[in-house]
Amino acid sequence: MEELNEKQKPQQRPKIIIIGINLAVLAAYTIYFGVNKEELIIIGEAFFIAVQIIICLIAAIFVYRKEFLLSALVVLLIGFSTCLAVFSS
Repeated sequence: MEELNEKQKPQQRPKIIIIGINLAVLAAYTIYFGVNKEELIIIGEAFFIAVQIIICLIAAIFVYRKEFLLSALVVLLIGFSTCLAVFSS
């Protein structure tokens, strides 16, 4: 019984890392676009957010369905709300 529990625990961590990696990528290009205060740069960030969401949805078809769908939702919610908050001020 303990062997089954030990085998399941290592498999859960890599799946959660998918969400962390997507958030790190989101943070990286948000910071990059936040530093470069040029006109219409918000369109560039919105484009990258849309591309990342599309990649997550396509990846959800093939591997780790729940994790990539959750990543797409998190990137959508956090990405566009951060985009509006950073660039509207």
